[in-house]
Amino acid sequence: MNALVSVIVPTYNEAENIPELLERIDATMRGRYLYEVITVDDNSPDDTVEVARKLSSRFPVKVVVRQARVGLSSAVVDGFKNATERYRAEIDADLQHPPEVIPDLIQKLEEG
Repeated sequence: MNALVSVIVPTYNEAENIPELLERIDATMRGRYLYEVITVDDNSPDDTVEVARKLSSRFPVKVVVRQARVGLSSAVVDGFKNATERYRAEIDADLQHPPEVIPDLIQKLEEG
C-alpha cells in the first residue's frame, strides 16, 4: 500500500447510490491503496448528505455540502481543493464510472 488516493464524488440526489458506490470503492481500494472519498453535495433535497455522513463511520469519507454553488464542474474543483492525497480521481455517484478501474489509472500514473 503505497499510493495515496483522493476520490472526488460530486453528488446531487444520490442517496440510493452512495452505499453501493462506497462499498465498491472500498472493495477495490482496501489493502491496495490508502484512500479517501470526498463527496461534494449541492444541497440535495434527498438524504444524500445524511447517508454519506452515516457511512463515514465505515469508510474514509469527507462530506462537503455547498449551499450556494451548484454544478458538476465547480463541485469537482471544490473536491480537488479538499483533497489531501497524492493522486486524485473524479467518479460519478450514479455508478456510470466503475470504481474498479481506479487501480488501473493509479498504476498508469505510477508508471509515468
